[in-house]
Amino acid sequence: MNQASLYHRANEVQRHDAEQIIQEYVDKFEWRHDGMDCLLDVGTGSGDVLMDFVYPIMPKKFDRIVGSDISRKMIEFARKCYRDVKQCEFKVLDIGTEEKLPKDMKGAFDHVTSFYCLHWIQNQRQALQNIYDLLRPEGGDCLLVFLASNAVYDVCKLLSKSTNWSPYMQDVNRFISPLHHSNDAKWEFTQMLKETGFTQLHVEMRDKVYIYQNEEILKDNFKAICPFLERIPLSQHNDFLDDFVDTVTSLDLRRCDPNGKTHKFLSPYKLIVAYAKKPALVENLLSELIISAEEEEKKQENGVEKKNIK
Repeated sequence: MNQASLYHRANEVQRHDAEQIIQEYVDKFEWRHDGMDCLLDVGTGSGDVLMDFVYPIMPKKFDRIVGSDISRKMIEFARKCYRDVKQCEFKVLDIGTEEKLPKDMKGAFDHVTSFYCLHWIQNQRQALQNIYDLLRPEGGDCLLVFLASNAVYDVCKLLSKSTNWSPYMQDVNRFISPLHHSNDAKWEFTQMLKETGFTQLHVEMRDKVYIYQNEEILKDNFKAICPFLERIPLSQHNDFLDDFVDTVTSLDLRRCDPNGKTHKFLSPYKLIVAYAKKPALVENLLSELIISAEEEEKKQENGVEKKNIK
């Protein structure tokens, strides 16, 4: 996951989905009246999705755009690639941290976007709380896109049971989306958003299939995101990738062209697309007062009913 240059050229699935979804949701963003918007991208990777698809939709006079990632190598790569872009910076940030957020980032953003990141975080409630806290107290919104499930998770589970690769994949579950085995991932994530405090939710579950046109493209894309390769001796990388392809084939995900010479590979996956808003602090206070008043009214009604019964 730290191979920034490889990820930069081999993340075609992520780019395809991000571009499509950004265009669908661009009119939902609540842009500031003064146009001085600040946007944070979480899990920005090599920065190409942020710069190619998010940067162009920003208001002309926006304040700043920040790409963040847990990987220092990714951030350093992005800084080099986009060092000449104005009003843009890249920072190391662990969105799943239970520690205090950086002071200069907490409550500093009008918008948060995230594409293909949150499935790496096992404690998604903590990640959502951090996203909520990164948005301004005056309110803001977020667009979050991540994998609920993916056939590659099943492939990794099978590889982790093999004699050759199990020593390197004992923590395989740490790299599988926490919603992969959920009976209702859309409902589960919606509840997490609500409990965090987000409102005006729009959550979708999209069933998708991506087709890799040949074996090399499949391998490159897997290498770009595979967390296990850096643990495996370099001399065994090709064997591991060959076993990966064989396992994909065993799950009936390979298709042959009529000539029988070219193999394409299917990658079925379920994608969560969620848009949500953080209400302004005043709205929160009013909401709490209303709830408190309603609860007090119910208590009084119950008291009256008990007296009448007596």
